[in-house]
Amino acid sequence: MSGRTHFAAPLLLAIFVALILYVSLYPFQFGADGPTAMEVLRELSWARASRGDMLNNVLLYVPLGFCIALSVEPRFGRLTGIATGLVGGALLSITMEIMQGSIATRVPSLTDLSLNAAGALAGAIGGSAWHALGVRMTPHANPAGRSGAIALVVLVLWLIARLWPFVPDASLRQLKRAVRPLFTPEVGWADLAAFFVGWLVVAQAVFHLARRQRSVDVFLIVIAAVLVGRTFTAGNTLEFAEVAAIALLLPVLVLISRVEDRGRSALLAAALGTWLASVALLPALGGARDVAVELPALGEFLGRNAPPPAELAGRAFSYVALTWLLAGTGLFPHVAAGITVLLVVLLALMQAGAATPVYGWIDVVIAIIAGILVTRWRK
Repeated sequence: MSGRTHFAAPLLLAIFVALILYVSLYPFQFGADGPTAMEVLRELSWARASRGDMLNNVLLYVPLGFCIALSVEPRFGRLTGIATGLVGGALLSITMEIMQGSIATRVPSLTDLSLNAAGALAGAIGGSAWHALGVRMTPHANPAGRSGAIALVVLVLWLIARLWPFVPDASLRQLKRAVRPLFTPEVGWADLAAFFVGWLVVAQAVFHLARRQRSVDVFLIVIAAVLVGRTFTAGNTLEFAEVAAIALLLPVLVLISRVEDRGRSALLAAALGTWLASVALLPALGGARDVAVELPALGEFLGRNAPPPAELAGRAFSYVALTWLLAGTGLFPHVAAGITVLLVVLLALMQAGAATPVYGWIDVVIAIIAGILVTRWRK
């Protein structure tokens, strides 16, 4: 991959520079008689900062270093890419500190500068790792018998599930709220598994949609869109389990890249089907002694409220993806659809008497629609 540029890097770099300018210079109330650049630099000190502010300063510059390294390394090498990411982040941070000297509500400091540089360095190392692994993540041959329409549906459903309600909120309050869960990272194995399997399926969909030479860059754009989107959409937050799952995803994609398309589809279908079943089975097994199965009346069962839109999109993503992956193993689309519907029916029946069932009649309906979609659109 050395010598080949990443078209996504300059685009994302421009976005993240704009984000840093916004966060650093808000509320854009510059004093007319502010200090000169040299005066600001002379007055910089190691001001104390809260743990949250320190982490924000690091995280803000990680994407910048990542994109700089990804832009520079293909042409000038790894060390130059990492060094440029560090120097570029430090220079931008110094510029922001100088400009903050003219904003009454902002306090420039050496603490911010050092943390920004550290974030840029961490991002540059990450960008170099992405560059090294990128060519190995993509399948060695274009997927055979692919259906772009279904892969696009899978991708769109994932974006809806992760970014709903699509109400933009560019306030600093939303930014701080979004990154707060990263201050005290807690990883539940169920959440980690859900995100890991979900992002594996998204990667497979991207590889079906984009040309092999550009699929890694498209995948990077999708990751950035979800993480940035959750940061600046009302009510959403970043989740440490998702960030961890994405980090774990890269070496796994390298490992399965040599597997031919049918085998890869089979692996992902097994992983997705196992996760869907575990959602219903693990809680029941964990509390098996206290479970009393009592089937509700049909009217009560059908009257249970449908899940909110984001969860609804997530379930549609799972059932469309499972049917699509099963068909990708070589099964006839109708057989793949039947397996998905049968699995969902069994899971719904197993939870029919639960007080708060994970699966219900709405899942069966979605699975049937997913099966119809795949059988009609798959070529």
